[in-house]
Amino acid sequence: MNVQASRIAALQIQGGRQYQEDAFGQAGPLDGRDGDCLLVVADGMGGHAGGDVASRLVADTFVEYYPGSEGLPAERLRRCLDAADEAIIAATAGNRALGGMGATVVAAAVLQQELHWVSVGDSPMWLFRQGALRRLNEDHSMGAELQKQVAAGEMTEEEAANDYRQNILLSVVMGEGFPMVDLPVDPMALEAGDRLLLASDGLLTLRERAIAELLRQTAGDPPKVAAEALIQAVEEAGRPHQDNVTVLLYEHAA
Repeated sequence: MNVQASRIAALQIQGGRQYQEDAFGQAGPLDGRDGDCLLVVADGMGGHAGGDVASRLVADTFVEYYPGSEGLPAERLRRCLDAADEAIIAATAGNRALGGMGATVVAAAVLQQELHWVSVGDSPMWLFRQGALRRLNEDHSMGAELQKQVAAGEMTEEEAANDYRQNILLSVVMGEGFPMVDLPVDPMALEAGDRLLLASDGLLTLRERAIAELLRQTAGDPPKVAAEALIQAVEEAGRPHQDNVTVLLYEHAA
């Protein structure tokens, strides 16, 4: 791809799991413009028999379909999502070992200084701008619903953190359509120096304030340095049974 390698960094660790169920991808230039690109992170579910297959299928489908598609950006992203769902159906047809597999997905298209995205599941995407970190996409998990109850005073933070439903996904790419999709129609204008962080939920071993602080500390460094700092912090946290972690970091240049 022609997007400058120095502007994009992608790193993964397996954590405490026996296999890697995360996948990522990138494509560019898009529509003949060198600065435009597509970024994708998918987090599989279904164990070694299916989770890694599902995430790779989803990520690859976006990378393959988006560059040659037509229409408005949101329409193109939606068609990629539907194609990924169809790919899961095709892969599981007649293959019992892959039954029940699926994946979350967050895909970001940077087009003419604007950001478009689609996401299903709980894989986060943040904008880091002028020292402040802001989550952009919705969290389609029970964890997000529990936080709403905390905000309403219906339960405590501790109760929410210990709730067995915390990691239940409310929407996922698994060949059954999508109860919830985050697909804004209006794009977000990007500024020079903005950084986009796409990740699997394994990165949430770190609290958002810790992620923000690490990004502030590495703001003047290449994206690879920032990505390495995030991965190192997860490893140093030493959480038992640490989930897979994928970090895909992009720096925008006007």
